[in-house]
Amino acid sequence: MTSSANSPAAFSAATPTAPQERMHLLDIIRGFALLGILLMNIEYFQRPLVAMAYGLDTSQTGLDYATAWSVYTFVQGKFYTMFSLLFGMGFVLFLDRAIEKVNSPRWLYFRRIFVLGLFGFIHIVYVWGGDILLTYAIAGLFLLLFTKTPAKRLWKWGVALIGLTVLLYWLGAWGIQMGLNSPAGPEMLADFEEQRAVMAEMIATGHSVYASGSYAEVIQLRISEIALMYGGGGIIFFIPTILGTILIGASLARLQIFTKPLEHRNAIRKLLIVGLVLGLPSALFVGIFGTDIEMMIPDYRGAQVFTLQAVANLGLCLAYMAILTILYISGKKWIQHLAPAGRMALTNYLTHSIVFTTLFYGYGIGLYGEYGRFAITLMALVLYGLQLWFSTWWLQRYQYGPMEWLWRSATYLKLQPMRKV
Repeated sequence: MTSSANSPAAFSAATPTAPQERMHLLDIIRGFALLGILLMNIEYFQRPLVAMAYGLDTSQTGLDYATAWSVYTFVQGKFYTMFSLLFGMGFVLFLDRAIEKVNSPRWLYFRRIFVLGLFGFIHIVYVWGGDILLTYAIAGLFLLLFTKTPAKRLWKWGVALIGLTVLLYWLGAWGIQMGLNSPAGPEMLADFEEQRAVMAEMIATGHSVYASGSYAEVIQLRISEIALMYGGGGIIFFIPTILGTILIGASLARLQIFTKPLEHRNAIRKLLIVGLVLGLPSALFVGIFGTDIEMMIPDYRGAQVFTLQAVANLGLCLAYMAILTILYISGKKWIQHLAPAGRMALTNYLTHSIVFTTLFYGYGIGLYGEYGRFAITLMALVLYGLQLWFSTWWLQRYQYGPMEWLWRSATYLKLQPMRKV
């Protein structure tokens, strides 16, 4: 790669995707994914993130429990998978266009990834610890290793990486079981009890700090939570799973299944059938038998649930996407209302965190813990409805959402035209 290829002139032909060139179906699916992500995340605006390791909060009752169980079974994991697939599709489409337009597409791609990672870092430290953008940026870097990989090999790589995380979990469970059956077993049990005590203390501290702590105290706790969740083995499981899902999305983009759906009706029907056959029973098993799993310390039961969760996440995600696609090609007009929210996905996603941390945390309005899961889910639905309306209103006047405009301007090192002509 020569120095001239990296000069500003090399990017003179590079421009963001014009609104009329966008893949409308992908925007619809992305808008739907936003809803699922919010329905899952709303729990952790009122619950410390480290509590995620203990599965469903079974202390809830009535409508609160029914809401939490439904989200845990049919939403949690499925929509981050969907967002990851869409991320893989979007970045492959971006890179393929860049290859056609500029001399150094990898550098342009890297700059786009870097800016996303910067957004993610600011979000995860200063707004809310449940950020996914930084993880996407890290995993997205590895996509550069697969730029010339055929579509039929991309999805195999993706499935292999997801399978690797499942295998590692089983090996961890096996290793712990062997250790417990050895002379060192009592010592290991004591260590586990100590870890549980640390986790319980952190969860209790989290509830207290998020409910009444200052902004500085919240940031300090958030950094501790992030270090505990992603340090050690957490990152080993999370990054390969996300990268694997992104590679499957890249394969779908190269196969054009969701970018040219009319030409791939049979493939979409197959995705629906296979997704439901594999995903629905797996999700129901996890929802019935896996609500009290302790994922921090692997055991055989946890490994079984972890495996079925991986199957359910990918299977139901693909089924949901196939259903939306069938509705789209069938001419159902109501799903068109999802597209503007999908075009402003970054803005809307970050807005979720800003609104609900301000609403719930002690340094804001301070409603942390005041409402049950059913009530806060209604709040989430109200915000999502407002975002559907606002996104439509905004895009009637402007070409991009505010954060999308900033992302594009930073990627291309040039302020992009904002208002519609």
